[in-house]
Parts: sequence; structure tokens; C-alpha cells
Amino acid sequence: MTNLPELITAHGGDPEIYLRGAGIDLRSVGDYNRYIRYSALAKTLGTAAEELGLADLGLRLSRRQNLEMLGPIAALARNADSVEAGLLGVIKYLHTYSPAIRSHLRVGARLSSFEFEIVLPRVPYRAQMVELSLGVISGMFELMTDAGFRASRIAFQHAQISSADTYLDCFQAPVEFDAEADALVFPTGLLSRAIPGKDGLAYALATRYLGEQHRYPSVDKHVVELIGKLLPVGQATLVDIAGVLLMHPRALQRQLAEAGTTFEGLLDERRVALARELLAVPDLPLSVVATRLGYSEQSSLTRSCRRWFGVTPLAVRRELGRQESHPRPL
Repeated sequence: MTNLPELITAHGGDPEIYLRGAGIDLRSVGDYNRYIRYSALAKTLGTAAEELGLADLGLRLSRRQNLEMLGPIAALARNADSVEAGLLGVIKYLHTYSPAIRSHLRVGARLSSFEFEIVLPRVPYRAQMVELSLGVISGMFELMTDAGFRASRIAFQHAQISSADTYLDCFQAPVEFDAEADALVFPTGLLSRAIPGKDGLAYALATRYLGEQHRYPSVDKHVVELIGKLLPVGQATLVDIAGVLLMHPRALQRQLAEAGTTFEGLLDERRVALARELLAVPDLPLSVVATRLGYSEQSSLTRSCRRWFGVTPLAVRRELGRQESHPRPL
């Protein structure tokens, strides 16, 4: 999302209209502590591309973004011992940036490929998001090698949406469409190349930080953490969480059962706690509370509150308000 509003403005559009149309708060842009639904970002980018007549908007945006937007993942990648170590670090921790995407490294004798995958089904304007991502990945390779890096080939699963010159200008490499995977193809020998200007201390700190985010003492605690992060953006279903953990949903259910709990139970517990927090905010609309709890309709919030507390959301809010002056159990 970084730099997208400015790019839209530069081409005569009103970014707030596109963001609001996708359900995104303008204050969320550039705030790494706020989560934005991947599908909402795709809708913003794709709608703007259509209405502004910019088929290459994703590619244009990629030129305004760089690896730094990945935060600690960027620090790990640009300070690893080798290009291969940096790429493997990105692959391992990419889900901490967005659970909607994954990457893979395919190593061949002469050529290898760094593949990009959107794991969410039915993402709108997928081609725009893929072209944005491959553009950023190309920039990542330049940063990890040198400014003269050129890919052997860029591959897209989708059909061509911009002119051949546009792709050549962006990637300086042949581009293939209707391919088996979305990928940047490069010489395998590049993997062993040392990363210029690497900082061992920065790498160690980034690895330690990401390791703490990645490592959990038990699967149920990991699931609870992921539910807390993904619930406000509507991506906390069993399938969503299992996807982040690279597990089949049934396998996740079995592991939770072995831990003496269920996914539904953990989700419900988190919703109860979050409902108390949100309903304690007097002016927060109930429709917003429902959305942040992962409900598509306010009526679902009402039914859940009756099940949890025995009363309506408004009654819970009134009781929580009274507790501020006269604390007592709800």
C-alpha cells in the first residue's frame, strides 16, 4: 500500500475514493502496526488501474516500493551471507508480513527460479497484484546482488495486460505469459554470491526477532496469536490459519485436539475478549465492532453477544460503562 495514494494522485485520481471503496482507512496506509486485507489492497489497486486507464499501475507502483517495506525481513535478506541464505529467509518468514502470500525457491542445474504465490482464492485483480510483487522481487534481487542485475526471464501465469515495451522497461528481461508459475528466473550461480555490504549484527538481530515471531511453545498458542492478528482483517478461518502454518486444515484440527482444544473454541475465546475491549469504546459503531470480530453482518454480533453474555451488544456496552465507575463482574 506504501506510495499507492501518491501514485494515484499523480495520475489525477482521488486515493481516498478508491481506499474507501475497498473498505480501507486512509490512516492505515504506511502504518505497519495495522493490518489491511489483501483482497482490499487488490481491489484498490485494480479499480484505480481500470478507472485511470493505467494497465501497468502495478508495475509503476513496484518502482516506488522496495524491500524495506518488509521490515525485519528486509534486514535479514540484505544482510545474509549469500543470496541463497537471504532468499530462504524471505521464504521462511514472509507469512509474518502477509499470510495471503508465499514464495518458493526452485533450484536447477543452470537456471533457478524464485516463485511468488497468492494463496487466497478469488483475489480480485490478481494480475495487478502479481505484477506489483514480481516488480518488487526484481528490486530485491538488485539490492541483494548489485544494480546491474538482470533476470534471465520473468514468468506470469496471466495473459499480457500491458505493452511489450512496458514490461521490458520494468524488468530489462524477456517476459513470458500463460506460464506455469509466477516467477523470476535467474542463473543458479547467483545463489552462492555474497551479498555486498552485509552487516552480521543486523542479520543476527533480524533473525532473533523473526525467530521469536515464528517460534511458539505449542500449536494452540501459535493459533491464538495468529487469530489475534488476522481476525480484524477477516482472515481468521480454519483454512486461513492452516494456510499460514502450511498445514492441511484437518491436520491442524488433529494437533489442536491433541492439545486439548479446538479451533472453534480458540476463535470464540479471542472474540469474547476482543468484544469486551471494543464494546467498552462508547462511540465505536456496532457495525465496526462486528467487522473487527470477523463477522460480515451485525446480526451475527448480536447472536454471539446473547450466547456469550446473555444480553445484546448495547446492553454489554452499558454494563461495561457502569463498571468504569463501580467495578463488578459482568
